[in-house]
Parts: sequence; C-alpha cells; structure tokens
Amino acid sequence: MRIAVIAHSLYPIREPFAGGLEMITHSLCSTLQSNGHIVHLYAHKDSDDRFEVRPLSSNGLFPRSILLDIEAQNLGVDGESLSYISAINTISAENYDIVHNHSLHHIPILMGNLMDAPVITTIHTPPFTLLKIGAYGTKGNNRQIFTMVSRSLHETWKSIIPNAEIIYNGIDLNKWSFNEFPKGDYLFWYGRICPEKGTVEAIEAAIKSNCKLILAGPINNKEYFEDSVESLLENQNISYVGHLSQMEVGEYLSNAQLMLFTSLWEEPYGLTLAESLGCGTPVVAFEGGATQEILTHETGVVVPKHSIYGLVKAIHKARNLSRRKCRERAVAFCSSDSMIRGYTNLYESLLTPKESKIKLVS
Repeated sequence: MRIAVIAHSLYPIREPFAGGLEMITHSLCSTLQSNGHIVHLYAHKDSDDRFEVRPLSSNGLFPRSILLDIEAQNLGVDGESLSYISAINTISAENYDIVHNHSLHHIPILMGNLMDAPVITTIHTPPFTLLKIGAYGTKGNNRQIFTMVSRSLHETWKSIIPNAEIIYNGIDLNKWSFNEFPKGDYLFWYGRICPEKGTVEAIEAAIKSNCKLILAGPINNKEYFEDSVESLLENQNISYVGHLSQMEVGEYLSNAQLMLFTSLWEEPYGLTLAESLGCGTPVVAFEGGATQEILTHETGVVVPKHSIYGLVKAIHKARNLSRRKCRERAVAFCSSDSMIRGYTNLYESLLTPKESKIKLVS
C-alpha cells in the first residue's frame, strides 16, 4: 500500500523522542516500511531521514509580506494551519491508498472528507477546543474513520465521536529486554518533567520511602523544574540523568526494582507502563486514564491520584510482584505487533484487493 502518515509539526519524529506520540508514530512508520509498504511521513523537517519525510512548514508557501499581514491584522490564520492545508492539498494530488492522521490538528480532520483515499484519524488525547472543532465540523457528514488508543479515552470523546475503533498503542518488545534479576537498588521515573506528569510526587514518595530514585526525561517546563524539582535533587537518594535515548532508558528501566508512574492527568494510554512491563519491572501508579486497562493486580499497584502515602505503601507491596508476569502481560497486551496488525487490518478493510498498490509482505 501507499500510505500517507500525518504527524504533528512541533517535534521531530526521531530519537530521543519528545514523548509517546512521537515514538508511536515512528514505530508505525518503521514497521509499515519494513513490511513493504510505501510510507510518506508528513512531519517536522528534522524527522528521521530513514523515512521519506515531507516537511510540514509554511515557509515558502506564501510571500513573507502575506504572513506579516496575517499576523498584523490578527486574521486567525497561523503558520501551522497553513502548513497542514498545504500538506492536505499535496496528499489529495497523490495516489495514496490510505491517509493516516496522527497530527492532533483540526485541519486534517476538517479537510479529510475532501480526499479520495480513505482517511483514518487516530485520537491520542482527551478533547481540547481545536480538535473538537475538527470533530464537530465533520459530525453528521463524516466519511472518515476514527480510532482511539484506549477505551477510557473513547469515553471522553463519546458525545462527539460515538463510533470509533479501539486500537491500543504498542511497543517493540525487542527493544525492551526482559530482566528477571535486576542489578539496581533504585526506583525509576521517566517522562516529561512538568506538573501534569507528577515529577515532584514521585520524588516525595521516594524520599518518604527512603528509596533511591533515578529520574530521566526532557525538562518540558523550566519554571516547574527550577521552582519545584531542582531543590529536591539535593537529597542524596534522588538523581536526574537527563533526556535519554530509548536504549539508555531501557537499561535503567530493566535494572530498576520498580517504575513510578505518577501522571496527574487522564493518560490516554501511558507508554511508559507498557515499556516497564516489557522489561519485567513492576509499576506503582496513580489511577486514572488507561492505567487500569494496562496494569493488572499481578503487574502493578494502583493508588489514588495525589496520594503520596498511597505511593509509599504501594512501593513496599509492589516489590513482591512477579517480573515474569509483567513481561507476559506486555507480550499479551502491549506489543507493537498487535498495534500494527490492528491498523493494517483496518487499512485492508477499507480497500478492495485491486485498489491496493502493494500487498503486505509476510
């Protein structure tokens, strides 16, 4: 098949990944390409050059004078929207079998009905205004397919998008090595360092538990880091190792006693949960979002949001969980093979055999 994948334009689709969405988009494109499909990735210009990247940029589309006029007159048109409009026009002119939108932007949804090829939009986030505009704009006359990455996420969208396929995210388990006998004596936390990811809560729980904690991830909110996190790093049990590659994260994660998942928002999926299970590392997590869809009582301990006391108790309880059961859960529920199979089955269901230019290589 010839597939156009539309990503967001904020961060490159390459390592070190800015977040889970970038990793999932990269994994999807990589596997589809390996399976013999032709994939064109509409994304940030600095995305992985192993893909055929079509840069999302408004640069060169219009004379600079026009862009300055748009800004000066507050016309409500931004460069990102212009870049998506240009991309959709390009996609419409090409002979794609499938258009798969992961952009989190309203323009591909609003313009998706105008394309000849089947359009799939995967929703990765709870509703926010611009994305709701896209969904409302096509409601009642929708020719597109929507997919959601968890059942809990679909619940937040049901009033706007009542019908959606549930295709869970997945990880390449070959990149997350199972370790039944970890060498480390520490807990591990990783993700974007920002209030909604609960970095401070993880640190406070580790300090109260008298446990070593290693933190990793990009500083997404500098003010939060400087005001709330940095002073806590003076504790001898707490260390921050920076923004790591996937391989480096895997090394820390597989040798950790436990992984702390302290997200304070309703995580649509939570890839770090899947990655931890893949390494065999049990999880202590705040409840909410898709957490309870991924974790079982054999693989993690879930506590109420904001409860530091709950985390402390759970840390001691989770040490007794089976690392082998964690890996088994990852294989059964969290693999990229299952995710790719779900998407390719959906692609094929939208095509007749004669319409597909290139068939799946088994």
